[in-house]
Amino acid sequence: MKKLLLYLSIAIIFLTSPISTMAENNQAVENSSLNTNENLNNNGSSQVTDPLAIRNQNFLVPTKQGVQKANQYEADKIKKLEDVPLEGLTKSYLLGDYKSGKIIEGYNLDEVRAMASTSKLVSIFVVLDKIEDGTISLNDEVKIDHEVASLMGSSFKLKEGDNVSVEKLIEASMVVSGNDAITALAKYVGGTTDGFVKMMNKKCEDLGLKNALMVNPTGLTNYEITDYNKMTTREMFKLASELLKYHPEILKYTTIEKLEEPERNFIEYNTNPVLGIVPEVDGLKTGYTNAAGRCVILTGLKKGVDEKSKDMRLICITTGSNSDFERFVACKRLITKGFEDYGYNAIGDTKKEVRTIEVLNSQDENIPVYQKEVGYILSKTDEKFKEVVSIDENLKAPIERGSSVGKISFYKDDNLIYTTDLIVKDKVYERGIFNKFKRVFEEIFVNIDKAA
Repeated sequence: MKKLLLYLSIAIIFLTSPISTMAENNQAVENSSLNTNENLNNNGSSQVTDPLAIRNQNFLVPTKQGVQKANQYEADKIKKLEDVPLEGLTKSYLLGDYKSGKIIEGYNLDEVRAMASTSKLVSIFVVLDKIEDGTISLNDEVKIDHEVASLMGSSFKLKEGDNVSVEKLIEASMVVSGNDAITALAKYVGGTTDGFVKMMNKKCEDLGLKNALMVNPTGLTNYEITDYNKMTTREMFKLASELLKYHPEILKYTTIEKLEEPERNFIEYNTNPVLGIVPEVDGLKTGYTNAAGRCVILTGLKKGVDEKSKDMRLICITTGSNSDFERFVACKRLITKGFEDYGYNAIGDTKKEVRTIEVLNSQDENIPVYQKEVGYILSKTDEKFKEVVSIDENLKAPIERGSSVGKISFYKDDNLIYTTDLIVKDKVYERGIFNKFKRVFEEIFVNIDKAA
């Protein structure tokens, strides 16, 4: 009886094994079919096409192979997130103007936030300071030790014993967020990691970042003390602004599309999710840890247009996104809207007559006056301002060409935002026969000069 039961058990196992395998295979196909389309070829047999491989959507996304057209899955995901407000996509955000320091738009700016690898901007600030003062140089060779080669997380895949230039380590820190690269720099500059962290905290103190705390050069959570690099979003804005002010050369590194070293089979693309997608963007740094979520500090330059506007650099920060998709949608929306809506726009027009005035004892009754200079202020496109014109009292001919005869002031609400002189573009002549002849001859010479 026992033998019979044994034979029956073996038979059951033998018969059910193919079924189990088939069930697993079917499950795999079912899971894959969430991202595939099944079509029939000309022979009537099924041919599986993975829609993830079909990148035919009309907008760009970041991928591990660089910027590419979106596939259908990405398009659907992004479209759904486009309806979510920024407050639902982030824990905090900020859009600010670099030149004026004005915060254009923001949310939850003063809560202390984990920075993750965006704190590498502090690390690089310290390194660039040391290059500037001559302590180290870009061409210095740094030997990679065991600790650096063993670091986890984002990596430049450095090996113990490698010799790497300071400049290459800066590139790796900024482009692929290499924890090994920034730690190698830290130990080279500070002697030890702890010594460098003290320099980082001193830099934050010097910048007036009162809520900032740095615990390592990388931004990884230090589980021994259960703490991490952090500061408020408002302070991140100041950090980025000061870094761009004192070390604009940082953009040389943050604009690099990818790092490729075929001899060691290394290729990785810039972690910046909108570099190459939002044309104006040229920096700065991404970050991710469990404590920080997905975060990014972006910057970009909108070029001025002739006499209509001047260059405008914006800084955009988002923190705490739950996914790469959420961060991408949030930061792209915020900075794109900033570039679309704002600019350093011309205020007033030097070619347009402001008004006419009467001048005592003048040959002409109505003398046109013009704005002397155009101002450029941060404003929304086509934003209108209240104009207030004041004309000097007791104006009397003659008045020389280009002389000031008053002022024009521009107000937003009740705040003065720009003021400049009003001038006459042509000489105002005094009445009298002699002055009329004098005017004729002077105007002849003026016209000859203009023609020349």
